[in-house]
Amino acid sequence: MTFRILYVDFAPFPGGSIISLAHLVEGLDPARWQPMVVLSAQNAFHGFDAMGVPVMRVRTPLWEAIAPPKDVREGRVEGRWRQRLAAFMREGNLRARFWRVGGDLRRWGRDVFPTARALRPIIATFQPHLIHLNNSISLVRPGLLAARWTRTPALVHHRSFIPPDAWDRRWLLSPLQGMIAISEAVARCQREAIPADIPMRVIPNAVDMATFQEPVDRDIFLREWNIPPEALVVGMVGRIVPWKGQHVFIEALARLRHQLPHVHGLILGEADSLPGQNYKATLLARAQALGLTDHLHWAGHREDISHILPALDALAHCSVTPEPFGRVVIEGMAAGVPVVASNAGGPAEIIEDGVNGLLTPPGDADALAAALHRVLTDAVLRTRLMEHGRESVAQRFTVEKHVQAVTAFYEAILAALKIDLVGRETGRPVDRVGE
Repeated sequence: MTFRILYVDFAPFPGGSIISLAHLVEGLDPARWQPMVVLSAQNAFHGFDAMGVPVMRVRTPLWEAIAPPKDVREGRVEGRWRQRLAAFMREGNLRARFWRVGGDLRRWGRDVFPTARALRPIIATFQPHLIHLNNSISLVRPGLLAARWTRTPALVHHRSFIPPDAWDRRWLLSPLQGMIAISEAVARCQREAIPADIPMRVIPNAVDMATFQEPVDRDIFLREWNIPPEALVVGMVGRIVPWKGQHVFIEALARLRHQLPHVHGLILGEADSLPGQNYKATLLARAQALGLTDHLHWAGHREDISHILPALDALAHCSVTPEPFGRVVIEGMAAGVPVVASNAGGPAEIIEDGVNGLLTPPGDADALAAALHRVLTDAVLRTRLMEHGRESVAQRFTVEKHVQAVTAFYEAILAALKIDLVGRETGRPVDRVGE
């Protein structure tokens, strides 16, 4: 039998969740699984179309509402006004409760219901056996609501630490038949917030190793950013937001240059929000103050990351708060680049310190600089990290292993639902779907 799976991802731009989903969908056995994908109308990703997978797009007011205003000055004024109002309303229990309830109602009316209504006819037409919601509950609320309305079983692929809130637990969990957590750290957080009878499996993200094995012309890479051929290049990949820690990278690079004057830094990623743009402005000013103008390069968002990483001499992961997984860590390992990462969240589960990478305390620029210095100057250590990094990816993070684990979970969920439907006793009554 072929099962229809509706994949839903509301991300407004191509990113880690979409890349992971593309790996999964491309690896499905077409004799067993028939996919359809729903994306945000704002998302420019066309990889599923290239695979021949049907794609539907829906408006996502959640992301439209937080798009940066055209006039940054007006945005700052509005932001200050909202901050003052919020501070006033949070003074006192009654005002704070009113503020929270009003905010919840506004979010549901503006962000959740319109997208859920748009999903409803798609579900009615495709008639999926299971809806795979490809992000955290707080980001896929419309999908869960539509699943409830249509009495369709759903699975949430949780990619963050944010737990469901009281409204989510009251109104949205009834169609939920399973949850995938991308790391043990995420699973621990979610287990405290969801009913114990909802099955959960930890299935890490995957990387297509073949895309990182193609030959790379380092000279072309260096010329693109006018980097001298003798330079050592340390890269960092991620959205430009404070928690990703680009400021730590810049401070570490400045310290590293005192010992290795020919080292250069390359930051890949976009500031795709107003706070991100403000943060990048502070980063540029700080880099100039540290004398890094000619040694720090900004690459923006790149689709050809698999052709850039292998040309680096080292890759730094600098998140100052725990990362749910850290896809760039396994991408760097697959590319044969020694990786130095923050010792928190997903990267701490991926890296065995000193074996397949190095770990440093989050936010510690001195420790990061010291670890990068070791990687760049110790040939024996460097070779060991590169070899064991590739081995780790081959053993734990391949697309094949990921697809096998996810589809095995599908099978378990669908089997349980089928058993329920013929009236046999199981631990997961199908009535939950429509309660």
